Amino acid sequence: MKKRIFKNVRTQVIEEKIEGIKFNVYKFNKKERPADRRLTMMICCFSEFGCEIVGCMYCIPRVTQIYPGRYRIAVGWYGREYLYRHLVDEFWEIKEEHQWLRDYCNAFHHSSKNLKKLENSLSEYGIVLPSSFLGSIAMGNICNDCKAFWGGTDKVTECVKCQSKRVVQSIMGDTDFYKPQAIRIPQPSKEKVEIAKGYLKPNPVGIFARDRITYGRNLQPEFYIKLITLLEQMGYNPIWMGEKQNTLKCPVDHIIDMSRKPEARDLELTLAIVSQLKFTVQFWTASTRLAAIMGVPYLLFESPEQIYGSKGQEGIRINLVTFGPKKLCISHYLNVYNNHKTAIDLVKRCVNEMEEGNYEDVIGMIDSEIATRHIKETNVQKVQ
Repeated sequence: MKKRIFKNVRTQVIEEKIEGIKFNVYKFNKKERPADRRLTMMICCFSEFGCEIVGCMYCIPRVTQIYPGRYRIAVGWYGREYLYRHLVDEFWEIKEEHQWLRDYCNAFHHSSKNLKKLENSLSEYGIVLPSSFLGSIAMGNICNDCKAFWGGTDKVTECVKCQSKRVVQSIMGDTDFYKPQAIRIPQPSKEKVEIAKGYLKPNPVGIFARDRITYGRNLQPEFYIKLITLLEQMGYNPIWMGEKQNTLKCPVDHIIDMSRKPEARDLELTLAIVSQLKFTVQFWTASTRLAAIMGVPYLLFESPEQIYGSKGQEGIRINLVTFGPKKLCISHYLNVYNNHKTAIDLVKRCVNEMEEGNYEDVIGMIDSEIATRHIKETNVQKVQ
């Protein structure tokens, strides 16, 4: 039988059409869902993990303030219910068989026609806030006088329409103000922490190896073999972390690969494991959020424009969700991809500095150190 597909005319991307996406439903309290659908908010959370965490800590709490007293249902990815237990009345996760739709996710939005159709269909149950709505909350400024609404990640002093000074800053435009108001993800239970310890050897560190279709920026298995060798030579015991849908399979047999275990869908257990690590290491991936929200140190290799650039927002998002030490090694992806030796030497340098309590950024494998330092100084207020 011929597969039914969606085809994006502009990008020529072909997406298999799904008839009837199914959910696992989690109810977190005894509240009754209102008979009047206008009193229920369907909050869609189909975005990248890095933005999803910002949504949980800042955007959904803002939705609760805007729409007080409403029954709240979050709708999102498989294995995420732990993020929403303390925020909403119910969580509807799409079943694991649909996780390939994550390949269509971007920052605070998606390009999937299946997900768009799904979000539209949820109006049967309540007022639908599509995934992009949380992005509007994160990056939207509001004028209290003329009610103008405009997006941006720069701090504003007046309304772009009426010049009123009575403006509500966007979350990403005033991180110093909003970060103390963050609704933190709860710490894992003592029971989960005890279970987590059973997976760990002495001096454990976590490795998250990106393997995504969206944006690429994946490193070779050979690179991770060298990384594991380095960490073991330095006295650490790595554990391979992540979700199998976007994580490279561990290329070394003697390392525990949590990404391929059924337990990987238990986010509370994952966070419990992360909470016991010395630090995590990752390259061009938002998996830093797991260590960040637990207050565990992490080392991230990321591009200068994403951390410091006026258009890149990763530096701002990292600032909003990090509650512990972080070490950034600013490097261009292709330089690392093509020169493993220098990259591994940089990892060693960064880990040595972390051991000494030095969490200053390292300007690593970039094309122009002068240009990188310039954009850092220009945007220092956003990403400090």
